[in-house]
Amino acid sequence: MFGSRKATQPEPTVIGKGAVIEGTVRVSGPVQVDGHIDGSLLADGHVSVGPTGSIVGELIAEELALGGRIEGRIEVRDHLYIAPGASARGELRYSTLQVDRGGMIDGSTLIQNDPGGTPDPVVDVESETGLQAPSLPAPTGRRATAAG
Repeated sequence: MFGSRKATQPEPTVIGKGAVIEGTVRVSGPVQVDGHIDGSLLADGHVSVGPTGSIVGELIAEELALGGRIEGRIEVRDHLYIAPGASARGELRYSTLQVDRGGMIDGSTLIQNDPGGTPDPVVDVESETGLQAPSLPAPTGRRATAAG
């Protein structure tokens, strides 16, 4: 019952559809954003932004699955996934990236080979031009894909 859940697993935080949060949100553990954040979301776990979710400001997370919209600075220490219909505008930093067909990036992307280190520039993407960026070889041990 109540004591059967491991104490080391934090409960997921849900920002529901229709919710509007202004300011800085700090979360330990997984986060689901279906509402709107105007400010910063600082999470030490996995963040999912649903199709109705949006963030205008800064996002720092371990992993990000984006199905909605983010405008601002995005720093993901591990994997960044952008689903069809999702959009990310601004500066994106990540270790690995996957953009499905129909997902959009408008801004700069930086791969972080060494978490906490200086990121290496990869490509500056203007998705609204309709041009596809040339394929670049992925760094050894890392995989980055972009479909569009």
